[in-house]
Amino acid sequence: MTEQTAELTQDKTSKKKSSPVAGQSDYQYMHSYTYTLEDGSKKVLEPIAVLKVDENHPFPATQNPNLVQIIQIGEALVELLTNITIKLTNLLDIGSVGPTSNTSAAGPVSLKEVIGLIKQKLEILNNITEFADIVTSQVEKDVHEKEAQLAKFIENQLQKDFGSALGSKLAKELGKAAQKEINNLTDAIQALLKDVFGFLVHAVIQEVLRAAGLHGDATSLRQYADQFQTIVVPNVSSTFDNDDAFAAFQVSGPNPLVIERIIDSLPPKFPVDDDSYRKVMGDDDSLALAIAENRLYFTDYKALDVLEPGTFPQQKYIAASMGLFAVKKGDTSGALHAVAIQVDQVPSANNPVLYPFHGDTWTLGKVHFQAANSNYHELISHLGLTHLLIEPFAVSTQRKLNNSHPVYNLLLPHFQGTLFINNAAILTLINPGGGVDRTLGGTIETGWDVTTSSLTELNFNERMLPNQLAGRFMANKDLPVSYPYRDDAMDVWNAIKSWAEDYVDIYYVDDKQVADDEALQAWLIDLTSEDGGRINGLGEKDSDGTLGIYTKSYLVDVLTMVIFTSSAQHAAVNFPQLSVMSYTPSMPLAAYAPAPTSTEGTESQDLLATLPPLEQALQQLLITHGLGGVYFTRLGDYNRHQRGNYFSNTKVQAALETFRDRLDAVENQIGERNLNRPMYQSLLPSRIPQSINI
Repeated sequence: MTEQTAELTQDKTSKKKSSPVAGQSDYQYMHSYTYTLEDGSKKVLEPIAVLKVDENHPFPATQNPNLVQIIQIGEALVELLTNITIKLTNLLDIGSVGPTSNTSAAGPVSLKEVIGLIKQKLEILNNITEFADIVTSQVEKDVHEKEAQLAKFIENQLQKDFGSALGSKLAKELGKAAQKEINNLTDAIQALLKDVFGFLVHAVIQEVLRAAGLHGDATSLRQYADQFQTIVVPNVSSTFDNDDAFAAFQVSGPNPLVIERIIDSLPPKFPVDDDSYRKVMGDDDSLALAIAENRLYFTDYKALDVLEPGTFPQQKYIAASMGLFAVKKGDTSGALHAVAIQVDQVPSANNPVLYPFHGDTWTLGKVHFQAANSNYHELISHLGLTHLLIEPFAVSTQRKLNNSHPVYNLLLPHFQGTLFINNAAILTLINPGGGVDRTLGGTIETGWDVTTSSLTELNFNERMLPNQLAGRFMANKDLPVSYPYRDDAMDVWNAIKSWAEDYVDIYYVDDKQVADDEALQAWLIDLTSEDGGRINGLGEKDSDGTLGIYTKSYLVDVLTMVIFTSSAQHAAVNFPQLSVMSYTPSMPLAAYAPAPTSTEGTESQDLLATLPPLEQALQQLLITHGLGGVYFTRLGDYNRHQRGNYFSNTKVQAALETFRDRLDAVENQIGERNLNRPMYQSLLPSRIPQSINI
């Protein structure tokens, strides 16, 4: 649909001397990417720091996926193709074990009707083709006749004005120019006919997909589940409309990274009143009491406020929603309950606070809230703060560290496949007309703004897991709320940190040795410079204020953050796409009807009008299943897919065995927790890949 071209910034990274660097010339940065559309207009993705890929800088062959990964991706694609094929073959009774008929009992359109519609469309196509032939022939005939007459007239006139020889020469040049315009006209006619033909073919396909339950507006919730044929319908399909399951998403869903504890009072922009709170949570409770007992929690998707509703391929709706959640007084389970939703940021008569007792209107409010949740998840938590955050580390590690450097050797497995999958996403997923543009709620331009803002506003040190939990007042495990993501993530973080400490101790005797490592300092400069990785908040300052890595403890923190983000953090936000988001009603990527402007007047059928049409749901299924269904490599298993041990140093190998023992212990701890809480498996070490490779 589009032709992508890159507009690249000039690389001016530090020329500071360091030890020889493997493959430095193959790894350059670019900070903007321009998509040139068919109509000649341009759309620019900036200001991100990603690997430069163009005619002069081909994608490094060393970063291509290996055979095992290709097979796993292929298996996932075949599974998706098989799933869709089943829906289509049902129309033809292929695979039927009983007498067949020409009528599909499953849907409102019979096969006979579908064939009739297709024949009708094909007849129109034949007619339009015949018409096109007639029009084209007539145009060419008329043009040639007029061209000959006009050429003779021009030649006679020019000979009269300029003389015979010069006049003939001028006439010939004008004739060439005229022919060029005629060719342009012919091309325009052909392009128009091609568009008409393409539209009609698309219409034929739509009729088939509609009959198969894969296109058009849904008439029942069952149709969303029916899109799963050979693929198992996620468990969430039976609980997605349950208020407690909706609340649990905030602490154990695909995006458990936004909820924060209210420590003082609710913001004025979210005017939840105490009487309504009591009506939901019980007369013996109150907002003030819930705050005092640390039982009140708030989710705010304000970062989405810049999104403009998208129109491709049809009108969508998206808002920066807010939600209030609480633990019931005296409830020792820590289960969250949904209290209130406000669909947009500015309170008004047309943007009321919605409560569970508002019935169908509340249900619609949850759809809009979950659309905000899914957009925040995909644009920020997933794309911005895992894929694009780690890319500069992958690039600068290759640019600035010798392939015998201990940091290079430790981190390299955690970058496997990252540059490949990110480059593929820029070309085919987050491009105009790609999957993000088609399915998410905002325009592609404002979606880019959200993602890039998450990076430019990032403070790397503050984003380290213990710090970001503390920043949301959620770090204390003694809080009355059950927070599976926090508990499991901290266990994995601590295991990785212990591994990083053991590793650093092997290669660095003291802080001075870290500070004196010129290659390490060059790496830091490359990661933070405007012409390099542009990572804000990374580094510690020495006595004169110069950024660098000067202590063993800070080096351990950086390595822990990079490994955790590449493995566990990505796993936490990626794989629930399959288990939760592939079933569209649970977390739609956009709403398709405006949010309710009143607490009354909503009817139950408005839910289906607000949920994505079936073809959009199918697209969401394909994307989320494709991204969430491939597990390649495993955290701590550095020796997989190679002969012998990855680390040749016997001291490292011993430390690695200790790390794997710690991961086994974390696996058991999570398993025990799951016996006493709703199941949360996203951070089981056995299900955490080593790198961002899908």
